Amino acid sequence: MDMSFFLDPPALFILGMLLYHIGRKFRWSQRDTALVGAVVSIPLFIGVSSLLYADVLSWPLPPTAGSSYMFHTAITGIAKADVPLALVALMFLLYPAWHLLGYLFALYRDVGSFVLRIVTYGEVGSRRERTGVKLAVRRGTSPRWITRQAVEALGGMGEFVGEGDRVLIKPNICGGNPDISGSFTSIEVVDELVRMIREAGGKPVVADADMIWTKFDPVAEAQGWKEWAGEAGVPLVNLSKTERVRFNFGKGSATLTVPVSRDIVEADVVISVPTMKTHILTGVTMGMKNMYGTFTEENKAKYHRFGIEGVIVDVNRAFTPNLTVIDGSIGGEAWGPLSCTPVGFQTVVASNDVVAADAVACRLMGYDPMEIVHIRMAHEEGLGDAGVGFDLGELPYGHPKDERWERPDPKVSVFYNDLMESLLLVPGMQALFDAASDFVLYGAAKHPLTRRITPVVEEAFNDFLSGLLGMGYRGKGWTEEDLESFRGLLEKGFDGQIEEDNVAG
Repeated sequence: MDMSFFLDPPALFILGMLLYHIGRKFRWSQRDTALVGAVVSIPLFIGVSSLLYADVLSWPLPPTAGSSYMFHTAITGIAKADVPLALVALMFLLYPAWHLLGYLFALYRDVGSFVLRIVTYGEVGSRRERTGVKLAVRRGTSPRWITRQAVEALGGMGEFVGEGDRVLIKPNICGGNPDISGSFTSIEVVDELVRMIREAGGKPVVADADMIWTKFDPVAEAQGWKEWAGEAGVPLVNLSKTERVRFNFGKGSATLTVPVSRDIVEADVVISVPTMKTHILTGVTMGMKNMYGTFTEENKAKYHRFGIEGVIVDVNRAFTPNLTVIDGSIGGEAWGPLSCTPVGFQTVVASNDVVAADAVACRLMGYDPMEIVHIRMAHEEGLGDAGVGFDLGELPYGHPKDERWERPDPKVSVFYNDLMESLLLVPGMQALFDAASDFVLYGAAKHPLTRRITPVVEEAFNDFLSGLLGMGYRGKGWTEEDLESFRGLLEKGFDGQIEEDNVAG
């Protein structure tokens, strides 16, 4: 290891950055990380460099007197005798500072800030003790009607919202493609929830946050949210532009301490309203994954380096939705989140238990919820009940897509996540990934020349890796009987917001 008064400071800085990432990777506490740095890096540098300075050691390649190497005398012309001992002592005393600066720089680059006020679970305004699982699934051609019926089956909005409560509604806006119905939450569903909240005396706010490929303002405009919010008189908030605090998710968590919006901390009630759709990295993106979207960081890809499934569990543990309403009026199957295929599923799932809601929606899609890593983790932790049962026979009519959605192989999703988590540890890979995701995940999903190619490529990768990692895994195809049933639904007033090529199978 090169050691000198010129090379030691940048080396210590880089080691400080590396130590931060290693500590986060293995979920060390800050105390343990600092202890490793103090025991390994500082004594090594100060100890060896001191021996070189004192000429007790010589530099071997090429053979050089220790003090001459420390000052690079042959290059700088600075000799040991030219530098006062007090200045040398000061330079050694600054070694821990260089190491700390590297650590803080990596921390800042990772979480955006380390000067914001730290808050903990006790300051979350929406935290409630849940007693028992309440679940309702409703199906019909009117998104408004089935939304209201589902919430009323849980006891009505008054069970969740009191007079004067600040209610933060988190739909899926920024995770959607304005060109694809079913990739973002239905405005009709949210509008009905707003009406019910106001009837209960609450004050609704609709909020989402920027993502690297979908900025809040343009997609909210393109999807119709801004026009609706103006007409309905509902605040439409970009959480990335709100005041932030740092939330301590706790020792041993995947997320540790990162910035969050003060709005999510101080809300009296949180309602998660995702669309029901698939996701190539997490299998599904519904109630639990929707809460991940509340992070204020535009560059949310970095959370994959922390272990995305654990981060999803963390955010739901901290800001557990009081009510989850999964919008399956039009869902998104196949290769979501941005290249999904619309499914006019005519279904809403509502629950006071976000894990239970996601689990039942998974079963409706055809997944075993325990195949979805974050759902299984949350269930095992006791955050919610993924084992809650639901009988399709309770619905007023069957749908040809019941348990037959085209969906990514969960094993492939885990493979993608592991690969992404590892690649993001490589210096510079974050910037490359950001540029690629901006084009591939959003740009290519929207552009007329590539939007039909993207899902074909994603399907091919899924099928290849599924075969490589085990047996093939795909959603069931449509039979002629299914198609006849589907045509019958169309004749009964089916909403028709499904692509013609999907109808054709």
